[in-house]
Amino acid sequence: MADAPQQTTHDGTIIRGIDWRSTFPFTLIFRSFRVAIHPSKLVLALVALLLIYTGGRLLDQIWRAFPRYRAVPNEMRLFEETFGERDSRGAFNRLRNDEIQAIDLDYQQQLARIDKPKDKGGHMSDLEYWILQQRQREVDDARAAYDKSNKDDTATRTRDDRIHSAYEMANVHWRRAHQVNGYGLFGTFFEYEMSQVNAVVGGAGRGDWLGPMGVVPSIVRFFVYGPLWAARHYVYFTIFGLWFLSIWSIFGGAIARIAAVHVARDEKISIRQALAFSISKFLSFFSAPLIPILIVLVVGLVVATGGLLGNIPYLGPILVGALFFLALAAGFVMSLVLIGLAGGFNLMYPTIAVEGSDSFDAISRSFSYLYARPWRLAFYSGVALLYGSLCYLFVRYFIKLLLWLTHFFAGLWFVYRADNLDPLWNVMWPGPLSTNRLVYDIDFLTLNWAQDIGAALLALWVYLTISMLGAFAISFYFSSNTVIYFLMRHEVDATEMDDVYLEQSDEEFPSDSAGQTTTVVTSSTTTTTLTSEGASSSDPDAPANEPPGNGPPSV
Repeated sequence: MADAPQQTTHDGTIIRGIDWRSTFPFTLIFRSFRVAIHPSKLVLALVALLLIYTGGRLLDQIWRAFPRYRAVPNEMRLFEETFGERDSRGAFNRLRNDEIQAIDLDYQQQLARIDKPKDKGGHMSDLEYWILQQRQREVDDARAAYDKSNKDDTATRTRDDRIHSAYEMANVHWRRAHQVNGYGLFGTFFEYEMSQVNAVVGGAGRGDWLGPMGVVPSIVRFFVYGPLWAARHYVYFTIFGLWFLSIWSIFGGAIARIAAVHVARDEKISIRQALAFSISKFLSFFSAPLIPILIVLVVGLVVATGGLLGNIPYLGPILVGALFFLALAAGFVMSLVLIGLAGGFNLMYPTIAVEGSDSFDAISRSFSYLYARPWRLAFYSGVALLYGSLCYLFVRYFIKLLLWLTHFFAGLWFVYRADNLDPLWNVMWPGPLSTNRLVYDIDFLTLNWAQDIGAALLALWVYLTISMLGAFAISFYFSSNTVIYFLMRHEVDATEMDDVYLEQSDEEFPSDSAGQTTTVVTSSTTTTTLTSEGASSSDPDAPANEPPGNGPPSV
């Protein structure tokens, strides 16, 4: 066989090949997909997603007791339209109040159509009864007209169209009536943020970076409009934020830990080990993003307290003017901290997972890497965003294909029809092709009680499958940022890529015949041997204690 082609430089050095990973280190980010789809990370991400979602929905149910503080239809669009105006808060409140009054007026008009209450369950129950009765009258009229006709194909189509229209209008009236109760704050926020994620992914896939639905505007809406709207409901989202951060710390930390060992040593640790690590480091994971915020608040309160000097008659303005340089210095510190938090947040959890350190080390390293190599970090993040968008699209279309094939073959011989004359299978589960979305709404007014239960169980499994898309996004987020952390650490600190903190319990190591437990922990530079008698060695060339006739203990 002929030798591989070689090249010779001017000084006679023979080049046999190029180490692309060393030449272009950012290509290591392309491992993130393979790392992210590992089952253990997906399971942890799915559990985290379900816990966050369940907590938000539960909080929405609690907030039903305060309808005035629930969201109205199109509330996020109203917030975007008024954002940036001189009196943006007042303008938004006026539009929101107009929407509330319009919904309440429509609700009262619907209630006025009820001749006499038919149910003791309240106005909404009365309204549901009236909507169903009105629908039944329209259906009976359509069938009576058909019975009086010549019953040809045209008459049949007319009857079916009228029946279908009656059911659709009943569903519309019922949804409009429910608007009077408002929408859950979490549900509104979650749907808005997910729409921005989809817009980012779609914009990156088609190369639209600055268009109205492009990557950059969608990122701005995700990180600016969404959080600022949430800040208006500070009590609600403070409670939800603490819940979110708790789940994020436990399960996100576990995913980052698995990814750290996977990337550095190409080894996989169990879910139990990962959760044990994240729980032991819970306070570090939980406090890492909070400490910079607390620093800003404390410094800001000090500046605000100093501003009280301005209230001193005559002397106050002079003191404020003379000491104003201290306020500017404080503003400088707060700006650095906020920029460091925004730019280095993605590196905080990987720092703890890789180094086994605490929140202060996470803050120190993330800020240091950001300010030492800002453009390198921005480049790595951009590559991860573009590559992650393409991977997200692939997983999304894979799930869509999975659901379409399941919907098609499961309903192939489903011959029953719903009361609105549509195929019952499509009413219980509108397919992803008919809605052009993975998510869907169920028309429970059209189904009887047994069909309601069946549709609800179908939705449980379908939405659990759809949740895998969110689980992949979470897993990819931690996996890619862990890779970026390794790259930034290698660039700034010249630390080897396989250097990762390891901890192993005694139960994972065998005991020799003499009852001594030998543990060997190997890193890229040292080998440490511990025995039950307390002897230890950190010399990398020192031989390990070996039982007679056996090989060296290994991990």
